[in-house]
Amino acid sequence: MRPRSALPVLVLTAVLAGCAGTVADSYEIEHEPAHLETVAGSDHPKVVLEQEAVRRLSIQTTPVRRQANLLVVPGAAVFVDPEGGWWVYTNPEPNVYLRHAITVQRQAGGLAYLTSGPPAGTQVATVGVPTLYGVEEEVGH
Repeated sequence: MRPRSALPVLVLTAVLAGCAGTVADSYEIEHEPAHLETVAGSDHPKVVLEQEAVRRLSIQTTPVRRQANLLVVPGAAVFVDPEGGWWVYTNPEPNVYLRHAITVQRQAGGLAYLTSGPPAGTQVATVGVPTLYGVEEEVGH
């Protein structure tokens, strides 16, 4: 039995090492389903989705309601960022989502009762909120 030469393994390793990063460095997505746009005066960008992305992600919205002196949104619309800030995503125009600060007085029965937030009638995202946050924070990019 002849001993195997290490040369083919070394050559293959050298070739692969020479290619390291080439694919990742030159890879570019031609058509992004979502992108961010700067919002003047805000630390948070506007999340803009293609219509197909909205459909595939099943993004849904509902209007903010007023009950007595409180604003009311579904609990699913509310999220807390890593710094402890409470937020919802408003939907001011089709396929556009903006983070809006809120103050929650209490949560009960699947609803969040707010002392401050977007005005009554404003559309807020209720399905797809974690995905919108991931796009905004550029998770996976």
